Amino acid sequence: MRLVIPEKLLVPYHQAISALSRSTRKSLILFTGIAGLAIGTGVLVLFVEMPLFLLAVLSVFSLATLVPVVISARIRFFPSALPDMQDTAPPVPEKKNPERFSPKPVIEPVVPDETEQHDTKKTEHGLLTRYEVTPPYSSVKIVRQGNAGFTYNIIEPPLSAREKIILRETYTYLRDVIIYDDTENNLDKHLNPSVIYPVFCQFDPVLSEERLAILYYYLKRDLSGYGPLDVLMKDPAIEDMSCNGKDLPVFIFHRVYGSLPTSVVFSEGELNQFVLKIAQKANKQVSLSNPMVDATLPDGSRIQITYSDVVSTKGSSFTIRKFREEPMTPLDLISLKTYDAEILAFLWLAIEHHKSMIIAGGTASGKTSTMNAVSLFIPQNAKIVSLEDTREIQLPHKNWLPTQTRELIASGVKGDDIDLFSLLKACMRQRPEYIIVGEVRGHEAQTLFQAMNTGHATLSTIHAGSVQEAINRLTHDPINVSPVMFSALDLFVIQSLYSFGNTRIRRCVSIHEIDVNSNGEIVSTPLYEWDMESDTFQKVAQHSRVLADIATHRGWSLEEVQHQLQKREEFFTWALEVRPPDIRDLANAIHNMSD
Repeated sequence: MRLVIPEKLLVPYHQAISALSRSTRKSLILFTGIAGLAIGTGVLVLFVEMPLFLLAVLSVFSLATLVPVVISARIRFFPSALPDMQDTAPPVPEKKNPERFSPKPVIEPVVPDETEQHDTKKTEHGLLTRYEVTPPYSSVKIVRQGNAGFTYNIIEPPLSAREKIILRETYTYLRDVIIYDDTENNLDKHLNPSVIYPVFCQFDPVLSEERLAILYYYLKRDLSGYGPLDVLMKDPAIEDMSCNGKDLPVFIFHRVYGSLPTSVVFSEGELNQFVLKIAQKANKQVSLSNPMVDATLPDGSRIQITYSDVVSTKGSSFTIRKFREEPMTPLDLISLKTYDAEILAFLWLAIEHHKSMIIAGGTASGKTSTMNAVSLFIPQNAKIVSLEDTREIQLPHKNWLPTQTRELIASGVKGDDIDLFSLLKACMRQRPEYIIVGEVRGHEAQTLFQAMNTGHATLSTIHAGSVQEAINRLTHDPINVSPVMFSALDLFVIQSLYSFGNTRIRRCVSIHEIDVNSNGEIVSTPLYEWDMESDTFQKVAQHSRVLADIATHRGWSLEEVQHQLQKREEFFTWALEVRPPDIRDLANAIHNMSD
C-alpha cells in the first residue's frame, strides 16, 4: 500500500526547506544550527547507550532534520549537482493535483520592489503615461528623469538570485532538448506550461503558482522572444528602435511621444550575444568577415545589424523597424487626419483608372504605409507585381506577385545579386497592370519610367522633402531620368512628419499633377495643400488634368466625375461610422463601389 502524506504536513516541511535555502545571513545561521542538531542527535544514536524508546525518538528526530538539511544544501551550494535532465524527460506530475501544471498559468500582478516603488513616488509628478504591454507581467511608464527629458521605462516582476539560477538551468536544459531533438517547428510543444512547470519544480519543489507563472514568462521571453527587447517588440506604439553601442540606452521612436531613450542598456558581451541571436532569428549569418547584415525578422520587422567594432567604433549596433500587424488602410489615414475623405476619393478614382503616382517624403513620414493603404484602390482582379528590398507591402489581392531582392554574401557561391533593377526587368515580362516599387533610389527608376511610358500603372516612393527635391533627385545623378519621360507620371504626393510638443503627426503636405511643356520642362501643378494653422486640406486648383483624362476615357461629363468623387467621399463617411472592417472586407467593399 502506498503511503500518502497529508498536504497539511508537507506545506510546513516545504517552507522549512525554502527558509534554509535562501541566500541570507539569517538563513545560513539557521541552516548551520539545524545541521549541527541533526549531526549531534545522529552521533548520540550511534554511539551512546540509552533506553529503546529514547533511541527511537532521537532517530526519528535526526532523520527528520537531516533530510531538509541535505536538500537545502544541494540547492544552496551545489545547484549544478541537481539531477541531470538532459537524458531524461521531465517527470509527469501526479494526477491528484492537475491544476498545478495547468497550461493556463496563474497570473500574479506586477509588484515593483521597494526601490522601484520609492522611485515611482519620487517621480510621480513627472509621469507622462503608463500602460500595460503584456498584462499583468510587463508594463511601461514614460517619466521625466531630471534634465534628461522623458525616458521609456520597462516594468517587469523582480526575480531573486535563486530564481535566476533556476531560469538559467532550465534554459540550458531546454536549449539542448530543442537542438538535439531538431524540432524547430514544434517549439511551442517544448514551451508548454505543462512541460516547463515540472522542470522548474525539479530545481525548487516549493515554488508557488505565482512564481511559476512569472518564471514561465521570463523563460518564454528569453527563449522564443526577444529577451530584453521583448516588451519593445510587443508594444504597438513603437515604430522603431536602435542601439548605437555598448553601455548606451536603446532608443525608440514612439508613435505619440517621438524619440525616447529606454531603460534597456547592453554591456559589450550582452550586446554581441544579442546581435548574434537576433541575426539567427532572421536566418542570417553575421561575423567579423561579414559584419553588416540587413534582414527581416519572423514578425516582418526590418533589421540592420553591425557586429563588433569592425565598422562601428562603439561596438555592435542594430536598428529595428517595426511594422503594423494589420496594414494601414484608407480609413486609418482619415482617422489619423493624414488625409481627408476628399483627397482619398480623388486618389481612389486616379488609381482605379491606371494613373501613376510617386509618394515623396522624409524618413519615417509614412510613405510606405500610405502606398500600402492606397493600393487597396487597385481593382481586385488586376495583375499586380511588387518589388521591394524588404517585404513591407501587404495586399489582400489574389492576383498579386510579391518579389524581393537578394544579396549574395558568401564567397565562392555561384550566381549574381538580384537587385531592384533585375526584378523590374523580369517584371516587365509578366504583363503586370500595376507595378509597385518599395522605393526608387538608383538606375531602376529609369526602367520604372519606361514602364510608365509603355502603359503600366506604377506606384512608388522616394526620399524627398518637396516635389522639386523629388524631381531634382530623379533627373540628376545617380538616377538620371530624362525629363521627357515625366509625361507618363501623373501625380506626386508629398508627405511629411511634424512635431507639436511631445506629439508627432504625419500629414499629406500637397498633391501635384505633373506635366511636360513644349520646351521639355517639367511642370508641377498643386491640386491640394495642407493648411497648418487650421489642420485642414484646401483645394487650390479648380481644373485637374487627371480627372479630365478619366472623363474622356470613360465618356463622363464633368458632373458625372463630381458625382463619382462625391459617392466615394460618402463611402468613407459611412465606413468610419460602422465597426472597423477587416482589410479583405474593406477591399471587397471598395471593389463593389468601383463597379
